[in-house]
Amino acid sequence: MPPFTRRRALQAAVGLAAGFAGCNDSSGGGRSPTPSAPRGPDDDHVALDPEYVTLRASDYELGDRFAWFLADPADRPTDGGTVDRSDRQTRGLIADRATAETLTIEEGGVADTEISDSPEAVREFVAATDFDRETLYLHHELTDECYRLVLCHVSWADREVEIRYGRFLRDHDVACEADARDGHLTVVRIPAALDPKRYELGGTGVGNGHCFPPPGERGRPTPPVTAPGTTADTDAEAGTPADAASRDGRTR
Repeated sequence: MPPFTRRRALQAAVGLAAGFAGCNDSSGGGRSPTPSAPRGPDDDHVALDPEYVTLRASDYELGDRFAWFLADPADRPTDGGTVDRSDRQTRGLIADRATAETLTIEEGGVADTEISDSPEAVREFVAATDFDRETLYLHHELTDECYRLVLCHVSWADREVEIRYGRFLRDHDVACEADARDGHLTVVRIPAALDPKRYELGGTGVGNGHCFPPPGERGRPTPPVTAPGTTADTDAEAGTPADAASRDGRTR
């Protein structure tokens, strides 16, 4: 797994804010569609609507991981069927079939909810990847139980890969605890064949109540997501629906 640069290590995840005590708002929100504003010079290195799957695992702490792969597929499990924790790659690029076949998911505790795919769906997604022209990015993130993370976009430029999310309250009828944390796994399919030895892992951004704007559009006003029916559901300037659904009709 490529190391962080010192510059990226100093980047802070943005958009973190105090949450509500319960899930008492319906915030809509899904992945932001392609903006209507002019595109920038790095457009070929940004996927605004990438294919991805997610898993949620309940009651997780910082450092806990429930999925990993082996950067070197020759590093198979020991006779006991385990892989040393220090050999597990819990965040990084998967660029070939042999490495993809080492992906392991600890299914115990993985939540079966409206915002989580099944472990089997994740395996099928990985198996369907064409590594001659695509790369997988495995990424873990912690999020409050009452919130969901929506993947906004993934970018790869200057030999760094970055991922950006939007954070939204879950539906009002979802039972949750304000101080509980969930583990969140994203497996995103990058529409380019990347060499893991040449790309470092960049920063992660989280927009609170809106999708994190893509490169070239940062600084443009992005309104918070509102409950459908309360105000206009579309940002007139950016052309971004405030209650956009994910590709399969579910919000994540």
